[in-house]
Amino acid sequence: MANYYMRGGAFHRFRWLGSGKIPSQFDLRLSDWIFEEADEPSSECIAVAYVGEPSSAEWQAVLALPHDLRRFVMVIGSAAEQRRADLLKAGFGESVTDAIEYREFEARASRLAELTRWLPRHRRVGELELDLLAREAYGYGKPLNLNPREFALLWRLADQPGEPVSKQNLIQDVWRMGFVPETNSIAVHMSRLRRKLEFVGMSGVIATACAGGYCLRPPERRVGGASVFAPSGASSLQPVLATL
Repeated sequence: MANYYMRGGAFHRFRWLGSGKIPSQFDLRLSDWIFEEADEPSSECIAVAYVGEPSSAEWQAVLALPHDLRRFVMVIGSAAEQRRADLLKAGFGESVTDAIEYREFEARASRLAELTRWLPRHRRVGELELDLLAREAYGYGKPLNLNPREFALLWRLADQPGEPVSKQNLIQDVWRMGFVPETNSIAVHMSRLRRKLEFVGMSGVIATACAGGYCLRPPERRVGGASVFAPSGASSLQPVLATL
């Protein structure tokens, strides 16, 4: 039986997302990591994805990963700096070339495994504050009294404030479904969430994106009792990723 690999009090486990046998230069079992065949990427088990060429099926599978799982994934493959930078901007935990030496590869994997164990309890977007432990949000210091799904939607939008989040991504990340059902469930929950935000003086914080989906617009300050929003200026990375 493999021994647990312990660094700084953390047991390191990984899952291989590439096809075929794990190449020796990426086999973390050489450093006594625990290999998991079925675990989903998480703070307890990072994933290593070997994607090969940008047009490969492996690339498409990695790009289809839900946003909330990407930070637990280390992507190997592209030698192009811009492509690796795009993957990092899209939320992946690490992106390296397949020419990386094993010692550096293992060190980066260890760093990712350790960093993913630290999830901030509080997230602030302008005057909107989210408390992960309490599963509650506050606008200008006033509680919104959110139910669990409303909080999950708001937390997901706060992942990328100023950028649109598609309905497909919301279904994957919040409802944990792989397809958009023939219901108006998202619209109903968003309507309730907007009413609660409006009640604390944050009307217009959630905007409907032109291409579908929703966008969290960070309010900068109040002027005469009304929220003034920061200019968006940001666009979704999805069109960029589609060209990788």
